[in-house]
Amino acid sequence: MVVARQIWNRSVVVVVFIAACAVSGWIYADEGSAAPEKPSPWLMVPLLTSNPKMDTSVGGLAGYLYQFDQKSTPSMFGASGLYSASDSYFGTLFAQTFFDGDRQRLSAAITSGKVNNDYEDYQQTGIPVQTTDNVKAFAARYTHAVGSHWFFGGQFLSTNYVIEAESLWEQKFDEIGLTGMDSAGVGMVIEYDSRNNKRNATSGRRFLIHNTAYRESLGGEENFDAYNGEFSDYRRLSDRYVLATQFQGRWTDDAPKSGHSSVSLRGYVRGMQLKPNYMHLTLDNRIKVKDKWGVVIYGGVGCLYEDVEACDTGDAIYPALGAGVSYLLRKKAGIVIRAEYVVGKDDNDGVYLSLGHPY
Repeated sequence: MVVARQIWNRSVVVVVFIAACAVSGWIYADEGSAAPEKPSPWLMVPLLTSNPKMDTSVGGLAGYLYQFDQKSTPSMFGASGLYSASDSYFGTLFAQTFFDGDRQRLSAAITSGKVNNDYEDYQQTGIPVQTTDNVKAFAARYTHAVGSHWFFGGQFLSTNYVIEAESLWEQKFDEIGLTGMDSAGVGMVIEYDSRNNKRNATSGRRFLIHNTAYRESLGGEENFDAYNGEFSDYRRLSDRYVLATQFQGRWTDDAPKSGHSSVSLRGYVRGMQLKPNYMHLTLDNRIKVKDKWGVVIYGGVGCLYEDVEACDTGDAIYPALGAGVSYLLRKKAGIVIRAEYVVGKDDNDGVYLSLGHPY
């Protein structure tokens, strides 16, 4: 019975993936009908995900592109929403701006939603658990150029989420500290960015480090620190082939269970596995096929751990491998649509129709 269910789930994922590719084809035809000399500043993009946690989610994104000056990357303002078969939903308003000759950058987002979780094996306990997460969050980041390709700035994050569990598990969640929380934090941002395109780079590098000091004095419930680091490299190996490589990590200090890190590779759902620290290495192969169409092959391996020595064991290692198609919707703005299927370990997998590359 379990094997039959797994085969059925894989079949559903394949069908959804084919449908996602068909949607991308519809967008391609619509774009081709527009006058190339004056593309519309508006974007209407369907979104789709399917994973073991939220089931199949469908939605869309509406965005507006605006270039503040000739030297700046086109900015984007928009809204997105998702609704899933598990009666979960998310809505987000966002802005990603570049101005002052690309010397200043300001990004902000506010989101609200409800996630109904159905875990078959919660936190590797072997016990099925059903929970409901109510989430509200706000994030903002500002950076200013301080030299050639170097940026410095700050950020603010505020999150409010509550985990509602079955009565049998309420006490257990309280014992391990996984009850949700109000958190608010500020931090510094240091960035080096030599990418030739901020959303669809074919050359250059990006080095980003930032911290978040969560404090009760800012309105949160806990005092703890989180540190993030990222290095991305982009190389054009031929006229049709770009290899993007990324190392990323998140490390915490004195964080409660609800503030721990989770696996951020595609194919996994954030929050299903939690440990204080996490890091991964990924390769994203982007191969041009014809005109604006391309093939993407994604792979990586992550480690979720309390002590780094745990990365020598299989339980802490999380691999991921996937493939799909891409379509370049707006060349100058670097707007790309990807449809792909990614599989991980322990029956983790996901199908995605999303806006933008993973990095």
